[in-house]
Amino acid sequence: MSPHVPNAPDRPSTDPVWTPILTGLHATALDCLQTSFALLADYANGSGSHLALGARYGFRTRDQDALISVEATSDDRAAEAVDLLGLRVEGRWMQLDGPQVRRLCAPGQPLYVTADAYDLPWCPYHGHEHMRHSFLATEAGPDQVTVVDAYHNDTAWGPARPGVWRLPIAAFDAALAGGAHTLAVTAHPAPAIDVPAMLAGNAARARRARPEIARYLDRTGAALDTVAGLHRFVLDVWLLARARDLHERWLAAVAPEAAAALAGQAARWQQLATRSYVALRRAQAGRPAAPELADALGELISDHLDALESIAEPAATPGHDAVPPAPDPAGGEGVRAAVLGALGETLDLDGSTLRTTDVLRELPGFDSFRLVTSSTGSSGGLDVESRHALFAADLRDVRLPCAPCSAPHTEMPR
Repeated sequence: MSPHVPNAPDRPSTDPVWTPILTGLHATALDCLQTSFALLADYANGSGSHLALGARYGFRTRDQDALISVEATSDDRAAEAVDLLGLRVEGRWMQLDGPQVRRLCAPGQPLYVTADAYDLPWCPYHGHEHMRHSFLATEAGPDQVTVVDAYHNDTAWGPARPGVWRLPIAAFDAALAGGAHTLAVTAHPAPAIDVPAMLAGNAARARRARPEIARYLDRTGAALDTVAGLHRFVLDVWLLARARDLHERWLAAVAPEAAAALAGQAARWQQLATRSYVALRRAQAGRPAAPELADALGELISDHLDALESIAEPAATPGHDAVPPAPDPAGGEGVRAAVLGALGETLDLDGSTLRTTDVLRELPGFDSFRLVTSSTGSSGGLDVESRHALFAADLRDVRLPCAPCSAPHTEMPR
C-alpha cells in the first residue's frame, strides 16, 4: 500500500492559467496518456488545438499479457503529439523520483510525467489499481508542487475529473516513489493539416486496416470466455470509443458536413461499453460470458470504417449509421419491479423516492458503477429473456432499460 502522507490533497484548486485550459479541453474523448499532451498543446497554441490528435485514423494492435490489445504506449502518444500538435520532446528521463522531477521543473516549462496511478493521491485509483497515468508538473516551490491532471472518467472508486492540485513536497515525493517517466516538451506552431488530404488518407487507412481488424476480432472473441479476456475487451472498447469520439469532434471543428457521417455512432459505442462491463461483472461472479460481444464490436468498427470511406467520396450521402429506436424491453413490469427493488437496496432509497422520477441520474447517490451493481443484482429474479433485456443495456431510464448512458470504466494500465 502507498504510505500515508499527512495533508495529501483531496480537492482540486483553481489556477488562473490552467483552470481555463482544463475547462476548454475535450477530456471525455482522451485517454490518460493523451490528456497531458492535449494540455500542453492548448497552453501553447490556444483552446481546441488538442483536437488535432483526432485527425488521423489508425488501427494498431500489440500483444500484452498474452492477449491482443489496441492500447497505445506512451511512445505512441508522444509520436502523435509531435506529428499532429507541433510538440517536441527535448528531454526524456526514466525512473526519476520526486526530488529529481522537482529539480527539473522550471517556471513556465511544464513537465509531462507518467507514474503509477496507485500512488497518486488525487486519483480515484490511489491505493486500488496499478496503471500508468499522466499529469503535468507545472511548478515546484520550496513547500509544494503544482500538478495538473486533465483525466475525466468514472471509476469503481469514484469520479476522476480534470483539476489542479497543489501537493505538499512530502506528498509529491511519495507519489513518485515508484519511479516516474518524465518528458521535457517544448511547443512550436501547430502544423497545418490539409483536411481533404487527411480525409482521403483516413479512408485509405480504413481500407487497409480491415484484415488486421478481422484478426484482432478473432483473437478477442476467442478470449471472451475468460475474466482476463473480458477485462481487456472492456478497456479496448473504451479506448476505441474515445478515439472515435475524438475524431468526430475534430471533424465537427474542421469539416462539419463530414462529421454528419458519424452521427449516431457514439450512443451505440456507449451501449456496447456498458454491455461489456456488465458481462465482466457477471464473469467475475462465475456466470457465463457473452461471446456475441466481439460481433457487436465488429459491427461498430465496420460502420466507423464505412463512414470514413464515405467521407472521402464527394457524392456520398451518409445514412447507414442511423440508430434504430430501442425496442421495448422484455419482461415489462417484471423488469421494472426488479430494477426498482435493486435500486432501492443499492442506493438505500424507499419506494416513494424511486417513484418520483424515471431518470436514474436524478436519484440521490446515483453513479454509473452503482448502476451496474443494481443491474447485476436485479437479474436474479428474472427469466432468461428478461435478464437479456436488462443486461443488454444500461438502465439510464427506469422505463427503458435499453437506453444508452455513459459507460463505467475499469481498466488495466493504459
